[in-house]
Order: sequence, then structure tokens, then C-alpha cells
Amino acid sequence: MQSPWYKSIAFYLFMFFAMTALHVASTIRTLQTLDGMLPTRRQYSWVDDDYPDQLPIEMPTVALEMLDGEDHYGLHDDEEWVALFPNDGFLTLGPSNRTFFLSMIHQFHCLDVIRVGMVANRTGSIYHVEHCLRYLRQIILCNSDVTIETGRPRLVDGVWMHVADGGTGMIHRCRDWTKVRDFLVENPPMELKQTSSAYGEGSSTDREGY
Repeated sequence: MQSPWYKSIAFYLFMFFAMTALHVASTIRTLQTLDGMLPTRRQYSWVDDDYPDQLPIEMPTVALEMLDGEDHYGLHDDEEWVALFPNDGFLTLGPSNRTFFLSMIHQFHCLDVIRVGMVANRTGSIYHVEHCLRYLRQIILCNSDVTIETGRPRLVDGVWMHVADGGTGMIHRCRDWTKVRDFLVENPPMELKQTSSAYGEGSSTDREGY
């Protein structure tokens, strides 16, 4: 005959395993429910407008100390400005190696257009420069960098004015731009065939492109 204490232990062990099994089953069901609620990674055809609006790479946060940099990227430093644009800023994405252009490089390009416009002083570049001024204005608004920079009152031509210190030495929180550069280098655009009918509809001979 089993003793009362043995029956008691057996009962509690049964209840323990039963509750554990119920808890496991409940957890599995909850995880399955949550998994169904999570957004799935969208698949793109890369045809027409069916492509992602962001480059598919991780962008870690990095710090950038603003430097004066007066020895680099001056008005006449053509080679340094050209070096900013791997593959002229173009890359290929998707199964059909479709050509794209990155906004970051477009912004660099616009700075270079303004630089060249100042150096060459060509009236023919006015439209391009004005496009770039409008483009950069909107990009600055989009990024809205709220890093605080120092300023101070200063006497200018006999009038006290609030004047910014130039931002040198300020630390900005940025996305790691080297990841973008690496991706551009690793995904160059396809080599173009130099024939007038090679690309058909959708191609262009407009030399005012950006």
C-alpha cells in the first residue's frame, strides 16, 4: 500500500509537468502569433518603379569631428573632387543589373557642379548650378542635422551681430559613409556599348543629366 506522502509527491509532480507542458504550448502559440504579425521582407521585381527606396545595407552610427580642412577640396582641387565618386556614383542592383544613382553621390556631384561653375564662370552652367542649389536645399531639410554649434556676438562694421564660429571641432552623429563607398566599388555599373541603338526605349542622349 502506497503511503500518503508518496501519493502527494506524485500528485505535485504530475501538476508540475502538466503546467510546464501548458506553458510551453502557450509560449509556442504566442511566438507563432507574433511571427505572423511581423512584416515579411518584401520581394521586388526591379522592373519600372518596383524597387526599394534605400540601399540594402546596414549603416552603423559613427562620429565625425568637423575639421577646417583648408588644405583639401579647394576650388581647383579637381582630382580630389573626382575621387569622391567611385564609378561616377553609379551602381547596379537587382537580377537584371539595373543601373541606379545614389543620392549621396548626387549631393557630392552638386557641390562639384557649384565649384566648377565658380571656377569656370560659364553662363551655360547656370541651369545646372540652380538645380543643384535647389536639390541641396531640400536634402539639408531632409537630414535636419540638429548638432549644436557655438556662436557669439561680434562687432561687424560697427554693428553687433550674432555670428557662428564655423562649426570646426563640433562632433556630429553620422551614418558610416564608408559602407556606401565600399558598396559602390563592389557593385559597379555594367559597361556600356557605344552604339546609338544599344539600349532602345528608356535610354537618353540628353547631356544635361545629373
